[in-house]
Amino acid sequence: MSTTPRPDFARYAVRHGDGRWLYHLPKTDPNTTLAVLADGLAMTQVGDTTWWATDHEVTRITVSTRTYPKPVRYVLHDPDTASVKYPSELTVAEWEQRREANNGIVPDSLWDMYKSVTAEQPPTETHIDGPFTVLDGSEPPATGARTWHVNLIDSITQRPEYAHLFPGYLDGLDEYIHKLIDKMPRVRFNFNGYQGRSGLHVTLDVPFEQPVTKWQANISASTGKKLKSGRTVPVTARRELVLPVPRRVTGSNYAEAIAEWDRQVAFWTGLVTEANVAACNHCGGTGHVPTGAEQYTVGRLLDGTEQPA
Repeated sequence: MSTTPRPDFARYAVRHGDGRWLYHLPKTDPNTTLAVLADGLAMTQVGDTTWWATDHEVTRITVSTRTYPKPVRYVLHDPDTASVKYPSELTVAEWEQRREANNGIVPDSLWDMYKSVTAEQPPTETHIDGPFTVLDGSEPPATGARTWHVNLIDSITQRPEYAHLFPGYLDGLDEYIHKLIDKMPRVRFNFNGYQGRSGLHVTLDVPFEQPVTKWQANISASTGKKLKSGRTVPVTARRELVLPVPRRVTGSNYAEAIAEWDRQVAFWTGLVTEANVAACNHCGGTGHVPTGAEQYTVGRLLDGTEQPA
């Protein structure tokens, strides 16, 4: 079993708030890695990333890697075809001699006539020794998560695996919330940056607190005129909001920014949910009192039969 030092591995350890210690091991290929040990104890892969976790600060990490079988000789597919030029068996050295004699390329005739006999090889062990510089932080972003734009000093810019531990920002909050509001009930219009103005401009058609209805005549398909027939339809009040949703969310690290992102998503979508209209039945529905998101209301509240000012 061979041992190979790897000084190219960064000497960093991330101390997670849940008690784990995380280590970035970029050379751990899932197809060839047999085991990853922290001072002899098995480490756990973090999701589908190249990060590995253990329950203690590590002195030595050992990565055991599968070594592919190695040819030890070459034998004829058909022993009856043996001749002086093509003996029944070639050693590895004889095989290499014929390759070198053919300008470094194995002749097709050898591949056609011979097959290799291989022997299993012991795993290769790679040792990464401390000390490790300790960084307090969290897990890196999962594959496909929102992109973290980090502000790094030049000495760190070439090590993106540690970017989530440093200050930066998440981009696209306004568009993300815009798409969420599009799917919410009672949304009539929803614009991001309406007519060049910043913010989300949301128009809601919401029912009165005590339902109000009206008679609506059917329209003739041939003449376009109102018919005597019709139906009763609910009357709604229209609510217009301008939500100054920021484009970016900043944080001292990725985990902090994600928490703030989630808080803002809940806040802005919550305003749309809470932006109800209470219509006064005593005055025949002419006095509308907005409740919820009052500071984001634009103009006056309108009966759904009118057009917004």
